[in-house]
Amino acid sequence: MRIVRLTQEHVFKPFDCGESDFKDFLLQDARQYTKGLLAVTYVIEDENSTVAFFSLSNDRVSLLESDKATWRRIRSSFPHRKHRSDYPAVKIGRLGVNVGAQHQHIGTDILDFVKQTFITNNRTGCCFVTVDALRSAVSFYESNGFKPLRKINEGETVPMYYNLTQLI
Repeated sequence: MRIVRLTQEHVFKPFDCGESDFKDFLLQDARQYTKGLLAVTYVIEDENSTVAFFSLSNDRVSLLESDKATWRRIRSSFPHRKHRSDYPAVKIGRLGVNVGAQHQHIGTDILDFVKQTFITNNRTGCCFVTVDALRSAVSFYESNGFKPLRKINEGETVPMYYNLTQLI
């Protein structure tokens, strides 16, 4: 398998993660997000198929998006003189794994790759990874150390975060 950064010329191999929105994003929107500087998408391929993909963009974690108890926990990981009203983050916009490759820890490997990339090659300053997780994926993200930013209310997605400072 290899990870490639999506280009305008990329030829997609077959992909189906079971979520039509994710497949549509990859095949129809990802190039435009890249061209418009909105997100960067990475594709993981083997010889025959697209095994998985994920897209990254800039984000932030702030009091406005979290509840007060969560914000206190977030701020407590920084010295008082470093307290801010928000902290820089990288957002996983989409993460999809081909149906035939699911339950093989590829999603966890992708999360570990993103975490390590922003610990060892952090070009802009980023201390959190965020995701708006589908409700069906919340337990997956929790098992990878992500926490909800606020109490989970109704809605399609759950805003979650991972604090990269715990890895250094």
